[in-house]
Amino acid sequence: MLINSSYKSRILRGDKVATIRYGEYEAKPGSEVYLVITPSDTAVAKVRITRVEKKKVRELTTEDAKLDGFSDVKELLRELNRIYGELYGDDEVTIIGFEVIKRFEDGIPLKWLKGMNYREPVEIARLYLENREKVNLSREADFVLRRIYNEGLGKAVRTFGPKRVQETLLKAYHALYAAGVI
Repeated sequence: MLINSSYKSRILRGDKVATIRYGEYEAKPGSEVYLVITPSDTAVAKVRITRVEKKKVRELTTEDAKLDGFSDVKELLRELNRIYGELYGDDEVTIIGFEVIKRFEDGIPLKWLKGMNYREPVEIARLYLENREKVNLSREADFVLRRIYNEGLGKAVRTFGPKRVQETLLKAYHALYAAGVI
């Protein structure tokens, strides 16, 4: 689920637990999705969809606005109009409620998640360490994956650089896949 970076801190603090989207938005309660901030396309959390409700713009309430992190409907409508252009009373919106179930302190680039079939870097590192005898990677790759597992993705990226970390994660993912681990 894409969210503008200006909402990141409100979401991670729990002040914003819903997003209101223009038109029909496909989401199912109970499903888990990555919360990706734009324009950096970085996953900052995994969220569980708690509710999906369709309404006309004129039916939006103060409660809807507060769940979306706004003080009242007027403030909410100003923001929706800024994002989508002028909305009218009969226009449909979808209210998507969510709860943060996992925060990613360092953020995970969306293209990395896609490249690993939406497996998180720490999970890839853990699976590699648990299955090293089945997977033949270099000492260097072993070192990078240990750093990711023990100290986090951000520390590994600061130490080895993003390109090297991404390449190592992809190698590990493909080796684990080829070995039948994932």
